[in-house]
Amino acid sequence: MTNNNTHTIYFSGLNGLRFFAALLVIITHIELIKSNLGIDNSWNNPFIEQLGVIGVSFFFVLSGFLITYLLLIEKEKFKKISIKKFYIRRILRIWPLYFFIFILGFIILPMFPFFEIPYFSNQFYENYWQNFILYLFIIPNLAFSMFSAVPLIGQSWSIGVEEQFYILWPLIIRLKKKITFKFLFYLFTIVISLKIIVLMISLNYIFDWIEVLKKFTAMLKFENMIIGAMGALVLKNNKTNILKLIYNPILFIFSFFCIFFLIYIIPNKFLDGKHIIDAIFFIIIILNISSNPKSLISLENKVFNFLGKISYGIYMYHMIVIFISIKILNTSNLIEENYIIFNVVLYILSLGITILVSNISYIYLEKRFLSLKSRYSNIETSNNS
Repeated sequence: MTNNNTHTIYFSGLNGLRFFAALLVIITHIELIKSNLGIDNSWNNPFIEQLGVIGVSFFFVLSGFLITYLLLIEKEKFKKISIKKFYIRRILRIWPLYFFIFILGFIILPMFPFFEIPYFSNQFYENYWQNFILYLFIIPNLAFSMFSAVPLIGQSWSIGVEEQFYILWPLIIRLKKKITFKFLFYLFTIVISLKIIVLMISLNYIFDWIEVLKKFTAMLKFENMIIGAMGALVLKNNKTNILKLIYNPILFIFSFFCIFFLIYIIPNKFLDGKHIIDAIFFIIIILNISSNPKSLISLENKVFNFLGKISYGIYMYHMIVIFISIKILNTSNLIEENYIIFNVVLYILSLGITILVSNISYIYLEKRFLSLKSRYSNIETSNNS
């Protein structure tokens, strides 16, 4: 909804969706880190592995939706988009926590043998300065394409993807006189076509740089963000017929069901393309939760608003917290005495401490910079975007 006096936009329920997306990533990474440390785990279960993929894919769609909607409103009200102010807002939102995690991952944590992970730590030191430079210039997704994940901060790759999208997207919205579904579909087609071309080349030629390019383009989920942008355009232009279809409760329930059910019916070799189908279901869910007055599900409450508010921190800190929790619990006899209790304690401890740390980070780090955003905002949002 929009307040015309203050130009403030707020979408109800999106904070709750943010938290649940982060929770899916946490579940996957708990099992992944258990696997890395040689503890019995469910990492090889395709459902567990795909939960994290689903969570990150959702974040990309949500980013495309929110950023596009805000830019379209700004362009409509002020007849132009301030690129400079947009970049400053993104810097204030993303950079403080990103670079704090960067310092933790590259400078502080490596000082302590406690944080060493077999194989990953060895690879990290072998490629330390290459990773350092790429992370410093906020292209961690390229680093992830070239080398093994940087221990405990590898999830930062998705921040790189979003930042690269943010560089291009306001320029496109500003330069294009009118954003239409046809235009967005053309962009979507171009992105997918380029990825297919890279994939086909990689199948016929075996070079190191081709493999890196394949991984990099696969991680560059601009197509998800464009689908999010399509949803923003539907809502912004009040496309009644489309919204009526999207608001259908059967389609809403079907979307939730398919996101998880498709994991079992899509062959493994095609799972990399599942995120495109998921993105369509994501935008249906986003529009229902945020704008359907008769939505079957409401996530607008104090608890979910709080958790969504700190979800960026939850996403960035959770791997460090999980690792520490596992290492501490592994020193006890709990894992031998009762593996089920061990897992229950691990999940509660990991989530609880992550929320605590993220809240402290929000109050004493992020909030100080977020308070400056209003100086550079023609259109403000209360969704912490």
